[in-house]
Amino acid sequence: MRFTISRRITLGFGLFISVVALLFLITNSTLRQSAQINKRINENFVPSLYALQELDNHLMRSQDLARQWTFVQRLEDDSQRQEFVLLIEKIIPAQLHKLNESSLYWSNEDKQHHEALGKAVRQLMHHYQSIRELLPTFESYADPLATMEAEQFFIQEDQIPQTYAVIRAEIDTLIGNQQRYMNNDIALMNNSFDQLNMLLINISISVVVAGILIAFFTSRSIVKPINSLRRKLTNLSQGIYSLHPTKAGNDEVGDMAIAVNRLISNFERTKEFAIHVGGGNFNLHFEPLSEHDEMGKALLRMKEDLLSYRNEMEAKVREQTKEIRKQKEEVEIQKEKVTALYIDLQSSIDYAQRLQETILPNDLTIKRMFPDSFVLFRPKATVSGDFYWFKELGGKKVFAAADCTGHGVPGAFMSLVGHNVLNTVTKVFTKPSQILNNANRLAVDVLRSDDGESYMRDGMDIALCTIDNKSMTMEFSGAHNPVYIIRNKEIITIESDPFSIGSYINNEKEFTNHLFQLQSDDCIYIFSDGYVDQFGGPKGKKFMRKNFRQLLLEVAHLPMPEQKWRLAETLDKWQGNEEQVDDILVIGLRV
Repeated sequence: MRFTISRRITLGFGLFISVVALLFLITNSTLRQSAQINKRINENFVPSLYALQELDNHLMRSQDLARQWTFVQRLEDDSQRQEFVLLIEKIIPAQLHKLNESSLYWSNEDKQHHEALGKAVRQLMHHYQSIRELLPTFESYADPLATMEAEQFFIQEDQIPQTYAVIRAEIDTLIGNQQRYMNNDIALMNNSFDQLNMLLINISISVVVAGILIAFFTSRSIVKPINSLRRKLTNLSQGIYSLHPTKAGNDEVGDMAIAVNRLISNFERTKEFAIHVGGGNFNLHFEPLSEHDEMGKALLRMKEDLLSYRNEMEAKVREQTKEIRKQKEEVEIQKEKVTALYIDLQSSIDYAQRLQETILPNDLTIKRMFPDSFVLFRPKATVSGDFYWFKELGGKKVFAAADCTGHGVPGAFMSLVGHNVLNTVTKVFTKPSQILNNANRLAVDVLRSDDGESYMRDGMDIALCTIDNKSMTMEFSGAHNPVYIIRNKEIITIESDPFSIGSYINNEKEFTNHLFQLQSDDCIYIFSDGYVDQFGGPKGKKFMRKNFRQLLLEVAHLPMPEQKWRLAETLDKWQGNEEQVDDILVIGLRV
């Protein structure tokens, strides 16, 4: 008979259900026994103990009140006298009645003690009643015979003291017996729970051991083969298979293992055929597994199609080889043309650079005019749209920082135009505003089209200053770019006009001329917008003019060469890995 998976699972669950049922029966029996004990404790012992303790408390209180009734003269409506009456007439009798109800479940020995207790309590109540009769009113205490007779109940040992001693002894005996019985029941209940707990531990250990054994044998007989099959099927879904067969048992898993082993063997045979066909061996014989083997039939069709396709492709390859060879020759010719064009273009740019360098004043010229000065110049490309200009005119020193539209080659051409315009205008004019007004006129003429009606809107931003060393005066005029003067750690800004050279027709606007009285040790700075517009910093934002002014204030006390180095270092740190966005030009000099 086959020990199938369903029979194994049924056996395992049957054992588990049997153990659970056994645990349920044992636990239920223990709980019922404990419930009975608990009921006996709550219904018998606890009420009995409570009633005995309450009776003991009331009798003790009654003795104190009786003593005060006897030895202390009080009015009839005194609260303690009323409490004493209430105790002996209602509370103590009611407590005796409650104790009678609890004593129904007592043993014969306890019932005898209960009868003795009741007799002693009634005798004590009789003594109390006698005292009440002897001293019923406030005036009765004036009778010495009545007072002495009442006091005798507490003085003579065979009266109240002896009776109360009997009561105490009986109550202590009953409380001790009831407490002992209750403790015995509690111990019995705890013992039952301990036995149940030990039984549960033993059965749990047995179940765990049995579960481990069942899991072990199940893993060996079911889980292990199934995991092996799962891995093989998962690998098959990814096109991976192993020729190592899975061990087949005498159950459903064994049937699956045999089927998977057969499937892998057929895949291996199919793979070999596909490899040979893919390698161009079309002579290998192959038979489908059965008339329903669609994959085998598809491989045979693929074999025929590939054979036909190979013959067709060989013919096309021969034709395309000729075409590719021809295209390669054409590409080589185009490559040579592009290389020659690049060389010509680079030569033109290099020439433009040399040409632009010739228009810029050299360091010797600048130092001769302004010994304590610097020029920080960084073109974005090989050539620049920014340029600086220095010239001496009739005893005055003129210098400018210009920013032409664009950068690179277009900006460089505009810088040549701007440089020539400044050289032409300053042959006649020396006042900064006149220089810029006439420079605008010439720039418009240069950029105007042949028809005279339209012109290019390219222009030039500039800051232009003239310094008269004799009078220590500076004149300034600017297009978009201001001039900064730092004096005594404070910065003075002379703003420029908000329009560019070449951006308006003649006489539409006029540039403003500013006159400024210089002092010794003043630092003057003119610049293009490349420095303040450079992106960088931790958030990738522009440097901005506010930070630029603060930087100039921090370095103004240093020598000009060191100022240039500090400006360059700060720019490098700010820019970081960001790309330079525009040409950069900063000119500084000390008066």
